[in-house]
Amino acid sequence: MKYIVFVALSLLLLISCQSDEAKQQEFAGHYQVTLHLPEAKHEMEKAKEEVEEELKKAKEEIKTEIEKAKKEIESELGEDSHSSNAAGNFVEGMGQLAQGLAGLGEGLGKMGIDIGQGIIDGLKFKAEFKPDGTVYFGKRSKIQIGAGNHWEIRDGKFYLWEEGDEKKEFNMKKLGDGKWDLISSDLIFHLEKI
Repeated sequence: MKYIVFVALSLLLLISCQSDEAKQQEFAGHYQVTLHLPEAKHEMEKAKEEVEEELKKAKEEIKTEIEKAKKEIESELGEDSHSSNAAGNFVEGMGQLAQGLAGLGEGLGKMGIDIGQGIIDGLKFKAEFKPDGTVYFGKRSKIQIGAGNHWEIRDGKFYLWEEGDEKKEFNMKKLGDGKWDLISSDLIFHLEKI
């Protein structure tokens, strides 16, 4: 009985290894890769909301300070004097300028966030996954990012790592026609075989 269990476990391990090797051979090749960062999109939206909130507070502070400054000028120079009116108009104009600049800052902040998100999420590049477990990224197959990149399929999971670093685990989703999604907790690589 002991031998039957041992032989059964050995056969399962052997079949599993062959299955992973077959998947690795099938997967190897040239791909167009698109990077998706679902969590980053959420973080970018959160950053936009924070920018809006902070600038709303700044605008309110500017408005409060303008009113305070106008009252101080009126109390010093009198409500109906020409000097008081001129200084009040100047302070009000400067306040409107400051609020306009705050609005411009909000627009630029949101635009910067959108540009950052657009650059990262949806980034496209080519990759060559060689059957020996090495991988090259970039338009030319000989470009490497870092000291050396490696990949493997083990126990039905896809692993990607740089020389000396910890392996990053991805779930593999076969989409057909040479298309795959490699999904981790924080990013998705969509691959289309070339």
